[in-house]
Amino acid sequence: MISNFRAGLAVAVLGAVHVAAPLRAQVPVVPEDGARPISLAEAIQLAHRNLPAVVTARGLERTAAAASRSAYAAYFPSLTLNASSGRTQGVQFFQGQLIPLTGNPWNYNNGLLTQIDIFDGGRRWAEIKRARATGDVADATVIQSRFDAALQVKQQYYAVLAAHENELAAKALLEQADQQLKASAARVSAGVATKSDSLRSVIQVGNAQLAVLTAQNDRRVANAALTRFVGSTTTVTASLSDTAYTAPAMPTEQEFEQLVSHGPAVQVAEANLQAARSAKSAQRSQFMPSLSLQYNYTLTQGSREFDRGNLVLFGGGNPNRQQMTFNFSMPLFNNLVREQQAVQVDVALRNAEAQVRDARLGARQLLEQQLRSLNTAEARVRVQLAAIAAAEEDLRVQQQRYALGASTLLDLLTSQTQLNQARQALIQARFDGRIARAQLSTLIGREL
Repeated sequence: MISNFRAGLAVAVLGAVHVAAPLRAQVPVVPEDGARPISLAEAIQLAHRNLPAVVTARGLERTAAAASRSAYAAYFPSLTLNASSGRTQGVQFFQGQLIPLTGNPWNYNNGLLTQIDIFDGGRRWAEIKRARATGDVADATVIQSRFDAALQVKQQYYAVLAAHENELAAKALLEQADQQLKASAARVSAGVATKSDSLRSVIQVGNAQLAVLTAQNDRRVANAALTRFVGSTTTVTASLSDTAYTAPAMPTEQEFEQLVSHGPAVQVAEANLQAARSAKSAQRSQFMPSLSLQYNYTLTQGSREFDRGNLVLFGGGNPNRQQMTFNFSMPLFNNLVREQQAVQVDVALRNAEAQVRDARLGARQLLEQQLRSLNTAEARVRVQLAAIAAAEEDLRVQQQRYALGASTLLDLLTSQTQLNQARQALIQARFDGRIARAQLSTLIGREL
């Protein structure tokens, strides 16, 4: 009977080994993708240079600057130079006869036209104010886009770090499962454990292998997303030197409330409000009269041949013409188009005022939310560090008790599961804390 029992245990051990071997072979190991490690500062710098939203915001800034220059240039007179030439030939029907045309067939016309608005009801100054306000909107948009880009990069950068930490935790779990499988197989071979212990150990190894594969896949996906955000042509990844969880000094809640009232989102809303007010002022000027001065100088001469040498621009007795004109315009009625525009700009102004109010309230709401999230995440980190220490000690005790036969494999696996859960919770708490800090930086427009 004893020999048969030992033979059965040997078969169980061999079965566990044969089950574990193909299971390990079926789970592929994701190779390293050759990603280049970059620091968080470098990733943000690349995103500021390449992210489409930031590029678009810089384009708006350039457009606003060009519009501002054009608004100032409206105070200068316009200047136009004209030049033309033509040839006339043929016959004319006069008193029943065809008479050839006489005179010089070639004629040349040259002119110089200049015009300036003397009074325009304040439209030019209103356009300058509107251009300035539009420039302020563009500047605030650039600032907001840069912080939004930094937030996106930070979120993905921290996702890469979390995936790397998950991979390290999964590999540690796999190493423990391998050791446990060997210990279980040895105990089964010695006849002090049942066959179910070895089978449970095999399942534990398989789950650990799947956890490693999942973490590796997550890391590669996160690397691909980070590469896209920074606009790199080669795959990049987070530098492992940034994996340490740090909590530098932060402003107080009172300082946060002052900073958030001037955050990027609030600045954009306030700049849009100022632009709406300037647009309303510019629209009011449409009801005012305008006075402009126009000066036109024209020189005309003829020639028998198309010879530029015979063309005298200013002199030679050729006829010339000079004309100075004052134009006065007073809009009286244009089918209520101006009134319609007045309603539109007034509605836009009311909407901008509502947006400013909502932006300020929304900033305060997000401040409260992110501060509470950050405080909770930091508390979770402290709790999970203590939980990991307790779980590691519990696992050490259970391993010793299992080796002495004082506990079951189920107790040991329970301790391993608790340790793995504590590690995962710590990784998630670190990730949540980093994201909350990044959200606060974007909210107040200042790096924390």
